[in-house]
Order: sequence, then C-alpha cells, then structure tokens
Amino acid sequence: MEINRLIKRILAGTVCISLLSGFTGKEEYVELKGMLNGRSSSSFTRGDRNILTTLTRGTRGEILETKKLRSGSFGIKIKVMNGRSAGKEMWVYHRDGDSDLALYETIPADWSTAKTTRDVATAQAVSAKRDKPAIEEDGTAKKVAKQKETARGAIDAIENANKKTNKRPCVDCSAVAPTTEGRGSLLRSEKRGMANACYKIVNKQGAPTSKGQKLISIMSNSSNRSEYLASNALGGFCPKFNQLSSADKMIAWAWFWTALGQEESGCKESLVHPTRVKTRAGYRVINDRPGYGIWTMEKDRSLRLRTRGSECRDISTFEGQAKCSIEIMKDNQLSNGYTATSGPMYWGPIIRKNSQMMPHMKRLKLCF
Repeated sequence: MEINRLIKRILAGTVCISLLSGFTGKEEYVELKGMLNGRSSSSFTRGDRNILTTLTRGTRGEILETKKLRSGSFGIKIKVMNGRSAGKEMWVYHRDGDSDLALYETIPADWSTAKTTRDVATAQAVSAKRDKPAIEEDGTAKKVAKQKETARGAIDAIENANKKTNKRPCVDCSAVAPTTEGRGSLLRSEKRGMANACYKIVNKQGAPTSKGQKLISIMSNSSNRSEYLASNALGGFCPKFNQLSSADKMIAWAWFWTALGQEESGCKESLVHPTRVKTRAGYRVINDRPGYGIWTMEKDRSLRLRTRGSECRDISTFEGQAKCSIEIMKDNQLSNGYTATSGPMYWGPIIRKNSQMMPHMKRLKLCF
C-alpha cells in the first residue's frame, strides 16, 4: 500500500510539472519592439532565442502557413522571395491594424499595383512595409549580461566606498543626485543655438536642474540603471563615457536628452508635431502619425499604450515625457545589446548625429 501511495505521489507530481511547464511567464506574445524579425518558430515572446534575421522594407514572401496566437495576432510562415534571405523559410509576426506587413490576395505579377487584403486566412503573399535594420541575436544575451555586470560593478564600488566612510549604503540609487559643485562650468560655448527652455533641463554651466535631476532619477531606478550605465551605452556621443564615474555618466545622459530635446522641439513640452512639412517641392511626410512634446512621442495615447507600454501612459507632464522617452530608448536599443547610436533608432536627430547632435554633445567637457 505504501508503495502504491508513493507511486501515486510521483505520478501526481509529474502531471503537475507537465501542466505547469507550458507556463513560462512569457505567455503574452510580444514581438521585439521596432523590428520585424524572421524567426525559426512561431513563438514571439521577448525571451525567445529564435531570431534568424530582420526583414527590410520591400522584402516579399509566399505564405506557407498561418497560426493564430493567444493575443489574437498571427504568426505567418513565409518563404522569402527576394533579397539576402531569398529561398529561406521563417515565421513573422502580424497584428491586424498595426503591422509591418502588407498582405496580398495572390502572389502578384506586379507588386506595385497588387491588391492587398486584411484577411490572413485567404492571403497568399506578404511584403514588409517598413525599413528595419538587420540584427543577429546570437551572442546578444551574453553581451547584455556583460554590460549589466559592468554596471552592477560600478554601483557596488559606490556602495563599498560608502561603507569605508561609515555612510549608509546606497539603498535606492535613484535618490543620489549627481553634482557639479566646485568644478566650474562643464559646457563649452555654443556653436549651435539652444533654446532657453532646454537650459531649464541642464543649465548653462552643465548642471542638471530639477528637471535634469528628474531625468537622472528615472534612469537610475532599478529597472533602468544597468542599461544606462552599461559599457559604451552613450559612447557614440560621449567618447570618454567608460572613463566616467556613474554620477558623471548620468550627467552626460542628461545632456544628451537636453540636446535631443533641442533638435526635436526646442524643448517645448506642449508642442504638437505635424506629419508633414512644406518644402519648395511641395509637402514632405516626416512622421506616420502626429507627435507630441519635447521628444516627439506618439500623440495617440491608445497607440502609445499598445506599442510602448505603461511608462508612456501619460505624457502631459515633463516627468511623463521623460519616463516614456527613457523607456523607448531602453526597449528599442539598450536592453537589446545596442548603444544610443546603434540598432533601431526612434529619433531622427540620433540617426543624423553628426549634423544635429554632435555640435551639442561636443560642448560637454566630461565627454571630449
């Protein structure tokens, strides 16, 4: 009887493990933000290690299979018909109404005039609508882990120094405010104009104001600091970044956000950004949708919540805009092993860094 009971317990445990093994904590199907990835399987969660490549605009594919996901979106298996991945089979993510893919009723003879459809069940072909940079996931996890280890080491060093001087260890490093006291001005003179509104984030001496300290506090919290302190995270804009203390790295980041705010809006918190501008040749489209605020986040709240998450829920205040922008940078680039100058970049001035961002960044003596 005791043996039978033991066998039953073992079987019950096995069943429980089998049932629970499907629940990994990644049940929401979330495609990595900012990239249309080609994957080896129909799983699209953040922790998956199945990325083969990313598809650039104009990549076309024959639909081989479709799978409806729990979220209501679809995984679509395609055979790539052109470009560097021609002939390869892979899975791509499709969300009706907000997708990087165009669906076609047939495999078109002329793609430019082909009839599109929204019906996944009857579609026979797809093409990528947006241009995305290529990425390889192999080694990315190790790179991110190494960067986080480096950042953690910097924080540990601060806490060890506190112990040696009999000060209370750093419990919440977001409360530690970097200071420029006693160092004189950290900024060289202007070579490219900057609005007075921007100096209300970092002043003309290079010291973060209360707004600048708010930026630093958000970047320094436990969910962000390892990415923002990681090796070379801002190195493309600040060559001396890895030589700086953690506090000075945060000052460099505060100046980066100030420079970006200048180039995006002149640091105007309530500015509505248009979708097109008038040129001599007519109107030119500059954004898919209207933007808002200092760092030009999507004005449409429902779109922000759907694509950016809870940190972008409210952008009516400076703090809300800072939280959203810091989250976009982290999600698009830093947490995926990129730096501020690599990977899928959200802001145009970063892409055009030499002409727009560098004249401002070169003013910061900490970096140059």
